[in-house]
Amino acid sequence: MTIKQPGALIFGPLCFAMGLSKCPKTISALNSPSYSRGGTPMGKRPRDDGITRLDQLKFRIKVIELLRFLKADHTYSELSRLLGLPPTVLSRYVLGHVVPNYARAKKIWHIIMKAVNIRDRIVDRLRFDDGGFFDNTDVINEPFIRKYMAVWIIDKIEGTRVNKILTAAVDGVPLAATLSDELGIPTVIAKKEKEIGVSDFWTVDLIRGSGYRETLYVPKRALSKKDWVVIVDDVIRTGETQRALIELVTRRVGAKLAGLFALISVGDWREKVAIPDGCIADVLITLSENNARANPGPRGRRSEEHRVARRRTPNS
Repeated sequence: MTIKQPGALIFGPLCFAMGLSKCPKTISALNSPSYSRGGTPMGKRPRDDGITRLDQLKFRIKVIELLRFLKADHTYSELSRLLGLPPTVLSRYVLGHVVPNYARAKKIWHIIMKAVNIRDRIVDRLRFDDGGFFDNTDVINEPFIRKYMAVWIIDKIEGTRVNKILTAAVDGVPLAATLSDELGIPTVIAKKEKEIGVSDFWTVDLIRGSGYRETLYVPKRALSKKDWVVIVDDVIRTGETQRALIELVTRRVGAKLAGLFALISVGDWREKVAIPDGCIADVLITLSENNARANPGPRGRRSEEHRVARRRTPNS
Protein backbone atom coordinates (compact mmCIF):
# COMPACT_ATOMS: atom_id res chain seq x y z
CA MET A 1 0.00 0.00 0.00
CA THR A 2 1.02 3.61 -0.47
CA ILE A 3 1.37 5.87 2.55
CA LYS A 4 -1.03 8.73 1.92
CA GLN A 5 -2.12 11.84 3.76
CA PRO A 6 -5.79 12.18 4.72
CA GLY A 7 -7.84 15.30 5.28
CA ALA A 8 -7.69 15.01 9.04
CA LEU A 9 -5.88 12.99 11.59
CA ILE A 10 -5.65 12.21 15.25
CA PHE A 11 -1.88 12.70 15.01
CA GLY A 12 -2.13 16.37 14.05
CA PRO A 13 -0.97 17.66 17.44
CA LEU A 14 1.76 15.00 17.50
CA CYS A 15 3.05 16.24 14.14
CA PHE A 16 3.02 19.77 15.50
CA ALA A 17 5.01 18.52 18.47
CA MET A 18 7.72 17.12 16.23
CA GLY A 19 7.82 20.19 14.01
CA LEU A 20 6.53 18.28 11.00
CA SER A 21 5.24 20.33 8.09
CA LYS A 22 2.75 17.63 7.16
CA CYS A 23 0.86 15.00 9.08
CA PRO A 24 0.67 11.34 8.13
CA LYS A 25 -2.61 9.55 8.28
CA THR A 26 -3.92 6.84 10.50
CA ILE A 27 -3.23 3.98 8.18
CA SER A 28 -5.88 1.60 9.49
CA ALA A 29 -8.58 3.39 7.49
CA LEU A 30 -6.89 2.51 4.21
CA ASN A 31 -7.03 -1.17 5.04
CA SER A 32 -10.83 -1.07 5.13
CA PRO A 33 -12.60 -2.46 2.04
CA SER A 34 -14.78 0.66 2.07
CA TYR A 35 -11.83 2.77 0.91
CA SER A 36 -11.01 3.34 -2.72
CA ARG A 37 -7.44 3.72 -3.99
CA GLY A 38 -7.75 7.45 -3.54
CA GLY A 39 -8.38 7.02 0.18
CA THR A 40 -11.98 8.32 0.03
CA PRO A 41 -14.86 6.18 1.31
CA MET A 42 -16.69 4.76 -1.69
CA GLY A 43 -20.05 6.42 -2.23
CA LYS A 44 -19.46 9.03 0.47
CA ARG A 45 -18.19 12.57 0.51
CA PRO A 46 -15.34 13.17 2.94
CA ARG A 47 -16.10 15.18 6.04
CA ASP A 48 -14.62 18.65 6.11
CA ASP A 49 -12.94 18.15 9.48
CA GLY A 50 -12.38 14.41 9.20
CA ILE A 51 -12.08 14.02 12.98
CA THR A 52 -14.35 11.23 14.18
CA ARG A 53 -15.25 10.53 17.78
CA LEU A 54 -12.99 7.52 17.65
CA ASP A 55 -10.11 9.72 16.44
CA GLN A 56 -10.77 12.14 19.29
CA LEU A 57 -10.81 9.32 21.84
CA LYS A 58 -7.53 7.91 20.50
CA PHE A 59 -5.90 11.32 20.77
CA ARG A 60 -7.20 11.82 24.32
CA ILE A 61 -5.60 8.51 25.25
CA LYS A 62 -2.33 9.60 23.61
CA VAL A 63 -2.34 12.67 25.85
CA ILE A 64 -2.63 10.40 28.88
CA GLU A 65 0.35 8.40 27.58
CA LEU A 66 2.30 11.64 27.23
CA LEU A 67 1.47 12.63 30.82
CA ARG A 68 2.60 9.22 32.04
CA PHE A 69 5.81 9.62 30.07
CA LEU A 70 6.53 12.95 31.79
CA LYS A 71 5.39 11.77 35.22
CA ALA A 72 8.42 9.47 35.40
CA ASP A 73 10.63 12.58 35.73
CA HIS A 74 8.27 15.14 37.29
CA THR A 75 6.03 15.46 40.33
CA TYR A 76 2.35 16.25 40.05
CA SER A 77 3.10 19.67 41.50
CA GLU A 78 5.59 20.42 38.72
CA LEU A 79 3.14 19.27 36.06
CA SER A 80 0.42 21.31 37.73
CA ARG A 81 2.48 24.50 37.47
CA LEU A 82 3.23 23.78 33.82
CA LEU A 83 -0.34 22.96 32.79
CA GLY A 84 -2.36 25.10 35.18
CA LEU A 85 -4.37 22.10 36.38
CA PRO A 86 -4.77 20.79 39.95
CA PRO A 87 -2.46 17.90 40.90
CA THR A 88 -5.51 15.81 41.82
CA VAL A 89 -6.90 16.17 38.31
CA LEU A 90 -3.57 15.25 36.73
CA SER A 91 -3.35 12.24 39.03
CA ARG A 92 -6.71 11.00 37.79
CA TYR A 93 -5.53 11.39 34.20
CA VAL A 94 -2.24 9.58 34.75
CA LEU A 95 -3.90 6.74 36.67
CA GLY A 96 -6.52 6.37 33.97
CA HIS A 97 -9.52 7.04 36.19
CA VAL A 98 -10.54 10.05 34.08
CA VAL A 99 -9.90 10.90 30.42
CA PRO A 100 -9.61 14.62 29.53
CA ASN A 101 -12.11 15.93 27.03
CA TYR A 102 -10.88 16.64 23.52
CA ALA A 103 -10.49 20.40 23.97
CA ARG A 104 -8.51 20.03 27.19
CA ALA A 105 -6.43 17.22 25.69
CA LYS A 106 -5.38 19.49 22.80
CA LYS A 107 -4.50 22.26 25.22
CA ILE A 108 -2.40 19.93 27.39
CA TRP A 109 -0.59 18.54 24.35
CA HIS A 110 0.31 21.92 22.89
CA ILE A 111 1.49 23.33 26.23
CA ILE A 112 3.78 20.35 26.80
CA MET A 113 5.15 20.36 23.28
CA LYS A 114 6.05 24.03 23.49
CA ALA A 115 7.75 23.61 26.86
CA VAL A 116 9.37 20.17 26.59
CA ASN A 117 11.86 18.81 24.05
CA ILE A 118 10.78 15.19 23.65
CA ARG A 119 14.02 14.16 21.92
CA ASP A 120 16.02 15.42 24.89
CA ARG A 121 13.79 13.39 27.18
CA ILE A 122 14.45 10.30 25.08
CA VAL A 123 18.21 10.85 25.35
CA ASP A 124 17.88 11.35 29.11
CA ARG A 125 16.46 7.84 29.40
CA LEU A 126 19.69 6.27 28.16
CA ARG A 127 21.71 4.77 31.00
CA PHE A 128 25.50 5.01 30.81
CA ASP A 129 27.92 2.95 32.88
CA ASP A 130 31.43 3.93 33.95
CA GLY A 131 32.88 2.38 30.81
CA GLY A 132 30.72 4.50 28.53
CA PHE A 133 28.40 1.68 27.45
CA PHE A 134 24.76 2.67 27.27
CA ASP A 135 21.59 0.74 27.94
CA ASN A 136 18.56 1.82 25.90
CA THR A 137 16.09 -0.54 27.58
CA ASP A 138 14.16 2.31 29.21
CA VAL A 139 13.79 3.92 25.79
CA ILE A 140 12.54 1.02 23.67
CA ASN A 141 10.30 -0.26 26.48
CA GLU A 142 8.43 3.06 26.70
CA PRO A 143 5.17 2.90 24.67
CA PHE A 144 4.99 6.64 24.05
CA ILE A 145 8.52 6.77 22.61
CA ARG A 146 7.77 3.90 20.25
CA LYS A 147 4.58 5.58 19.03
CA TYR A 148 6.40 8.89 18.70
CA MET A 149 9.00 7.28 16.46
CA ALA A 150 6.36 5.41 14.46
CA VAL A 151 4.58 8.64 13.54
CA TRP A 152 7.93 10.26 12.73
CA ILE A 153 8.69 7.42 10.29
CA ILE A 154 5.21 7.55 8.75
CA ASP A 155 5.71 11.22 7.99
CA LYS A 156 9.05 10.43 6.31
CA ILE A 157 7.60 7.74 4.03
CA GLU A 158 4.45 9.59 3.03
CA GLY A 159 3.73 8.88 -0.63
CA THR A 160 5.89 5.73 -0.58
CA ARG A 161 4.63 2.23 -1.19
CA VAL A 162 5.26 -0.02 1.84
CA ASN A 163 3.93 -3.46 2.74
CA LYS A 164 6.54 -5.03 5.06
CA ILE A 165 8.53 -3.90 8.10
CA LEU A 166 11.88 -5.67 8.61
CA THR A 167 14.08 -5.69 11.69
CA ALA A 168 16.75 -7.86 13.31
CA ALA A 169 16.16 -9.61 16.61
CA VAL A 170 15.95 -8.52 19.30
CA ASP A 171 16.06 -4.84 20.29
CA GLY A 172 14.56 -3.56 17.06
CA VAL A 173 11.45 -5.70 17.45
CA PRO A 174 9.41 -3.38 19.76
CA LEU A 175 9.94 -0.40 17.43
CA ALA A 176 9.14 -2.43 14.32
CA ALA A 177 6.04 -3.94 15.92
CA THR A 178 4.72 -0.52 16.91
CA LEU A 179 5.22 0.82 13.38
CA SER A 180 3.60 -2.33 12.02
CA ASP A 181 0.57 -1.76 14.26
CA GLU A 182 0.22 1.85 13.13
CA LEU A 183 0.47 0.91 9.43
CA GLY A 184 -1.47 -2.33 9.66
CA ILE A 185 1.18 -4.30 7.76
CA PRO A 186 3.30 -7.35 8.75
CA THR A 187 6.56 -7.31 10.67
CA VAL A 188 9.38 -9.58 9.49
CA ILE A 189 12.13 -10.48 11.97
CA ALA A 190 15.59 -11.62 10.89
CA LYS A 191 16.89 -14.04 13.52
CA LYS A 192 20.21 -15.69 14.27
CA GLU A 193 18.59 -19.12 14.58
CA LYS A 194 16.35 -21.06 12.22
CA GLU A 195 12.69 -21.25 13.14
CA ILE A 196 11.54 -24.76 14.03
CA GLY A 197 9.10 -26.05 11.44
CA VAL A 198 10.39 -23.79 8.67
CA SER A 199 12.42 -25.41 5.91
CA ASP A 200 13.14 -22.60 3.44
CA PHE A 201 14.97 -19.44 4.47
CA TRP A 202 16.46 -16.30 3.05
CA THR A 203 19.92 -15.99 4.60
CA VAL A 204 22.60 -13.34 4.85
CA ASP A 205 25.94 -13.35 6.64
CA LEU A 206 26.64 -10.69 9.23
CA ILE A 207 30.40 -10.26 9.62
CA ARG A 208 31.50 -8.46 12.75
CA GLY A 209 34.51 -6.18 12.91
CA SER A 210 36.35 -8.82 14.92
CA GLY A 211 35.93 -11.27 12.04
CA TYR A 212 33.18 -13.20 13.82
CA ARG A 213 30.54 -14.41 11.36
CA GLU A 214 26.83 -14.76 12.09
CA THR A 215 23.94 -15.71 9.83
CA LEU A 216 20.54 -14.05 9.82
CA TYR A 217 17.54 -16.14 8.78
CA VAL A 218 14.16 -15.03 7.41
CA PRO A 219 11.49 -17.54 6.32
CA LYS A 220 11.14 -17.35 2.54
CA ARG A 221 7.38 -17.01 2.74
CA ALA A 222 7.83 -13.77 4.74
CA LEU A 223 9.52 -11.80 1.93
CA SER A 224 9.25 -11.81 -1.85
CA LYS A 225 10.63 -9.73 -4.69
CA LYS A 226 7.24 -7.98 -4.97
CA ASP A 227 7.57 -6.48 -1.49
CA TRP A 228 8.36 -2.87 -0.58
CA VAL A 229 10.27 -3.01 2.69
CA VAL A 230 11.10 -0.56 5.47
CA ILE A 231 13.98 -1.54 7.79
CA VAL A 232 13.70 -0.37 11.40
CA ASP A 233 16.27 -0.75 14.18
CA ASP A 234 16.97 0.71 17.59
CA VAL A 235 20.66 1.63 17.23
CA ILE A 236 23.19 2.09 14.44
CA ARG A 237 26.72 1.86 15.81
CA THR A 238 28.96 0.11 13.29
CA GLY A 239 26.25 -0.32 10.65
CA GLU A 240 27.00 -4.03 10.25
CA THR A 241 23.46 -5.20 11.00
CA GLN A 242 21.90 -2.58 8.75
CA ARG A 243 24.23 -3.43 5.86
CA ALA A 244 23.30 -7.10 6.21
CA LEU A 245 19.57 -6.33 6.18
CA ILE A 246 19.97 -4.12 3.10
CA GLU A 247 21.80 -6.95 1.31
CA LEU A 248 19.07 -9.39 2.35
CA VAL A 249 16.31 -7.21 0.90
CA THR A 250 17.96 -5.94 -2.27
CA ARG A 251 20.27 -8.79 -3.33
CA ARG A 252 18.99 -12.00 -1.78
CA VAL A 253 15.24 -11.39 -2.02
CA GLY A 254 15.31 -8.80 -4.81
CA ALA A 255 12.65 -6.70 -3.10
CA LYS A 256 12.42 -2.91 -3.08
CA LEU A 257 13.95 -1.13 -0.08
CA ALA A 258 11.58 1.78 0.60
CA GLY A 259 13.15 3.06 3.81
CA LEU A 260 15.66 2.56 6.62
CA PHE A 261 15.21 4.18 10.03
CA ALA A 262 16.79 3.95 13.46
CA LEU A 263 16.03 5.50 16.81
CA ILE A 264 19.67 6.25 17.70
CA SER A 265 22.92 6.50 15.77
CA VAL A 266 26.36 6.65 17.34
CA GLY A 267 28.34 8.94 15.06
CA ASP A 268 27.49 9.71 11.44
CA TRP A 269 25.43 6.77 10.20
CA ARG A 270 25.75 7.93 6.58
CA GLU A 271 29.44 7.01 6.65
CA LYS A 272 28.62 3.49 7.87
CA VAL A 273 25.62 2.47 5.78
CA ALA A 274 25.39 2.82 1.99
CA ILE A 275 21.77 3.68 1.21
CA PRO A 276 20.44 2.37 -2.14
CA ASP A 277 18.92 4.80 -4.62
CA GLY A 278 15.26 5.49 -3.96
CA CYS A 279 15.47 4.51 -0.29
CA ILE A 280 14.40 7.06 2.33
CA ALA A 281 16.71 6.89 5.36
CA ASP A 282 17.01 8.83 8.59
CA VAL A 283 17.81 8.58 12.30
CA LEU A 284 15.79 10.26 15.03
CA ILE A 285 18.70 10.98 17.42
CA THR A 286 22.44 11.11 16.68
CA LEU A 287 24.92 10.76 19.52
CA SER A 288 28.44 12.10 19.09
CA GLU A 289 31.23 9.53 19.14
CA ASN A 290 33.10 11.73 21.61
CA ASN A 291 30.41 13.40 23.67
CA ALA A 292 27.62 10.84 23.20
CA ARG A 293 24.98 13.56 22.94
CA ALA A 294 24.20 15.54 19.85
CA ASN A 295 20.96 16.70 21.50
CA PRO A 296 21.96 16.92 25.20
CA GLY A 297 19.29 17.01 27.85
CA PRO A 298 19.87 18.26 31.40
CA ARG A 299 22.24 15.42 32.25
CA GLY A 300 23.98 15.76 28.89
CA ARG A 301 25.08 19.28 29.74
CA ARG A 302 27.32 18.05 32.49
CA SER A 303 31.03 18.27 31.90
CA GLU A 304 31.71 14.54 31.84
CA GLU A 305 31.93 12.84 28.46
CA HIS A 306 30.93 9.29 27.65
CA ARG A 307 32.69 6.88 25.35
CA VAL A 308 29.70 5.52 23.50
CA ALA A 309 29.10 1.92 22.61
CA ARG A 310 26.14 -0.40 22.49
CA ARG A 311 25.20 -2.52 25.42
CA ARG A 312 27.46 -5.43 26.19
CA THR A 313 26.27 -7.34 23.15
CA PRO A 314 27.77 -7.91 19.68
CA ASN A 315 28.03 -4.89 17.41
CA SER A 316 25.01 -3.59 15.53
